[in-house]
Amino acid sequence: MKTVEAQINLSNLKYNVELIGRSLPAHSRIYAVLKADAYGHNSVHCARALKHIAYGYAVARLEEAVELREAGIDKPILMLGGFFRSEDLQTIARYRIEVTVHSDWQIEALRNFHADNEIKVWLQVNIGMQRLGFNYEDIKPALAALNEISCVAKPVGAISHLSCADDISTQEYNRLQLAAWHRMTDDWDGELSLFNSAACAYFPEDATDYVRIGITQYGISPTLGKCGSDFGLKPVMTLSSELVAIRELHPGDAVGYGASWVCKKPTKLGIVAIGYADGYPRAVPNGTPVEINGRVVKTAGHVCMDMMFVDLGGDSNDRIGDRVYLWGTDLVKVETIAEAVNTIPYELVCHLSDRVRYTYTGDTED
Repeated sequence: MKTVEAQINLSNLKYNVELIGRSLPAHSRIYAVLKADAYGHNSVHCARALKHIAYGYAVARLEEAVELREAGIDKPILMLGGFFRSEDLQTIARYRIEVTVHSDWQIEALRNFHADNEIKVWLQVNIGMQRLGFNYEDIKPALAALNEISCVAKPVGAISHLSCADDISTQEYNRLQLAAWHRMTDDWDGELSLFNSAACAYFPEDATDYVRIGITQYGISPTLGKCGSDFGLKPVMTLSSELVAIRELHPGDAVGYGASWVCKKPTKLGIVAIGYADGYPRAVPNGTPVEINGRVVKTAGHVCMDMMFVDLGGDSNDRIGDRVYLWGTDLVKVETIAEAVNTIPYELVCHLSDRVRYTYTGDTED
């Protein structure tokens, strides 16, 4: 039986998306972003939970879209990365998947493709991130070419991405990107999609027709230095394991690989059944918070492949089998763990391994 558990609270997921939706203009519709298996939360379960709340779903890859369709998900599905091969268009048409178009070769592939049903296309424009999309001077010919293709649904939408909306210190660049967006799309006939989680959090009143809610729907802050609770969000994932051993330590006792933590006073050392092979980061420093029995204790020594150490304190009454929470509680937040290892929460929730048992609370289809 798997010891490490990621509990996914689908009621909190729905709460978060409804909370975000209430802050948006009435005309804005939500694509719930379910790429990377819903940021490690399970895309099918999340899609079913949000079926009465989200307008549609956004994924990155074709296989992610197909998985949702084959699970019976019938809402619009937008493939944010577009298609990578011409032969993918047959599957895209069959499963009624919306796609972004960001390159001339994709337009040519669509021109040579014949389908029984039209494909909804979003023309991706580059407003400064330099990842994907047509530059300003290339937009008109690209749009004209798409409008001539019979299998492309009309009107064509426009889509882009704000690369710095999560950083309040880069407001000037945000303004430049917004100005570029308006220059490219103010006379656009089709639907528009620009806002991501951070944009919806910081300037929701300016939201586009369609917004793409990613990290915040999972109760996680889109901004470094803040937690989801700062925005009124509730964590969706709680990661936990069990205390499997307790050792009495004396001053001078060294702990773990490299003897990186040395006991300074008598204490009890807890051994927790989770390690970097489960997805908990090896790089967490000594003193990273962990919750057990309603209090915070600190890590001691390097995280091992299958286990980790925590300093329970000399007076602790913890017992083998007690549940230990690594993130997703009021006392231990995933944002705190991410900051401790100089990464972002996205990486942590996406990197849990298949050794982790997933459980779900909250109705999935009410």
